[in-house]
Amino acid sequence: MKHSLYLSISAIIGLSACSNQLDVRPDHLASPSMINSNNLALVVNGAKLGLTNNAFNLYYSLTEIMGDDVQTLAYAGYESCNVPVAENALQFAYRYPYQCVGNANAAIHYWEAHKDESALRPIAGEAYLLRGYAYSLLNEQFGQVALMKGGEDPLTFPLRESEDKVKAFVEADLRQAVELLPDFTSGVTKASKQAAQLLLARHCLNNGKYKDAVDMAEAVINSGKFSLADKVDSAMFLYNTSSREMIYAIGEASNSGSKMLGLNSVFGAGGFAPWGGEQLAGNGNTWIDEALINTYEDTDVRKKWYFKRKGLTFDLEVNYLNKFPMEATPSYPVCRLAEAYLIAAEGKARQGNVDVTHFNTLRGKRKASLRTTGDFASAQAFLDMIESERRREFTGERLRWSDMRRFGKALPWLSSLQQPGGHVLLPLPERLLVLNPNIKQNSDY
Repeated sequence: MKHSLYLSISAIIGLSACSNQLDVRPDHLASPSMINSNNLALVVNGAKLGLTNNAFNLYYSLTEIMGDDVQTLAYAGYESCNVPVAENALQFAYRYPYQCVGNANAAIHYWEAHKDESALRPIAGEAYLLRGYAYSLLNEQFGQVALMKGGEDPLTFPLRESEDKVKAFVEADLRQAVELLPDFTSGVTKASKQAAQLLLARHCLNNGKYKDAVDMAEAVINSGKFSLADKVDSAMFLYNTSSREMIYAIGEASNSGSKMLGLNSVFGAGGFAPWGGEQLAGNGNTWIDEALINTYEDTDVRKKWYFKRKGLTFDLEVNYLNKFPMEATPSYPVCRLAEAYLIAAEGKARQGNVDVTHFNTLRGKRKASLRTTGDFASAQAFLDMIESERRREFTGERLRWSDMRRFGKALPWLSSLQQPGGHVLLPLPERLLVLNPNIKQNSDY
C-alpha cells in the first residue's frame, strides 16, 4: 500500500513537473487534495526521483568532463567545452531539476498551510534543501533560469530571472532548510541541518560571502556528528553508507538490479578488473588526467581511488577513477565532511588569513604531509594549495567546474581550447527555444 501511494502521488507530480508546453512548469497534475500529512514525505521522495530519473549520472558529470581533470572520448562536446544546442544530455540537465522543483513546491505549499504540525518540519526542510539544490544546479549550468514557485498561470511563458535573483532564491531556501531540519542522526539519504549548512557554505563561498561560508562550514565541523574517515575506499560512497564522513547523498532507483549504472557508467573502465576478473561498469572511454595523479604524494591514501591500464578501444595506458562502488542502487555524494574543512580554510584565506588548521586535519587523515603557516608567502599562495587539494579530494564529485570558475581557471581553460568565455555556461536546450519565445540562447552559442 505504501509503495502504491508513492507511485500514485510522488511519481505523478515528479514526472509531470515540466509541462509539454514550456518544459519548466510544475503542473501538479496530482490534486492538492491527494496530499496529506501522512504522505508528504513521499512527495519529497518523489522530488529526489524527479531529479535523478535514472539519468543523474549524465548531468551530474557533464561539467566534470568540461574541466581539466577528466578526459573522455565519449562526450566530445563537453570535452571540448563546445556543447551543441541539440545535444541530448542537455534535456536531462535542464528538465530534471525542474521536476525536483515541482515536487518540492507541492510539499512546501502544503507545509505553509500546516505549520502548526511540528512533525512536518523536517519533511518541509528537506523540500527546501532539494529545491535550493536543484536551482543551484540549474544556475551553475545555465546561468539565468526561470524561478517556478508553483501556481503559475499555465498560459504564460516564464522569463529567465537574473543570476543574482536566482542565487538569492537558492540562499533563502538553504537558510530555511537550516532552520527546519534536525541535526543528523543516521542515514545519509535523509537531509539534516548539517547538510543544509554545508550546501549553504558552498553557496556562500562561490558567491563571495566568505565569513558566512566559514561560519557554516565550522558549524558542521563542530557539530560532533561526523568524522573524517580512516579509510577512503568505495564504502564511503555506498548507498546509505555508514561512513561518518558522508553527510548527504541522493540515491537513484534500482534499474532491474543492474550494477552497471550510476557514476561508474561514466567513469568506469569497463571490461574486467585487473585485480580479480570482476566485470566493471563503463566503457573505458573516460579517464583522469595524468597530471592530477602526479600531484598525490606516495603516502596519500587517495591514490587508491585510481588504477592504470590500457583502454578497451585504444592502445594507451590511462588512469581510471574507481572510487564509486558498483551497486544496484547508485548513490551520488551531495556533500561530505571533507568539503567543510576545505571551505573553512579557503574562506579564511580569501579574507587574508592563512590558517592551516583545517587544511592539515584533512591532509593528516589522508596520510599526506602537513604544512605550516610559514610555508606560504601569502594568502594567495595558500589558496593555490587549497585548489590543488580540492582537485585531489573531490575528483568525479561535480565540484571541479565551479572551483575553476571561483579560482579564475575556467576562462583561461576555455581560451586554451579556443572557446569563447560564454561557454563557461552550457547552452539552453534547443527544444526550449522553440517552446518558449521569451527565451534567448546563452551568449556565444
